[in-house]
Amino acid sequence: MDNFFYLDKGEVNKKYQIVDIQGSDKIKRRLLELGFVGTFVKILKKSSMRGVFLVELRHFVLAVKRNEISKILVKNYEE
Repeated sequence: MDNFFYLDKGEVNKKYQIVDIQGSDKIKRRLLELGFVGTFVKILKKSSMRGVFLVELRHFVLAVKRNEISKILVKNYEE
């Protein structure tokens, strides 16, 4: 798992490929329903005060809580 890390450690304006979703069944199910599987995600903004991330996923912009985004295992996207 050398190249893998959790999305909350990612950089703004970089694209990542989602590898896995970990955590409780509730969080996993919610993220799966939002389409966080086998796709690419880009961090648009990190809000340190509120713990919210804005991410772009399949041409949609979503606000995701830090405790949820820290369960998404990703790797760098190479074009």
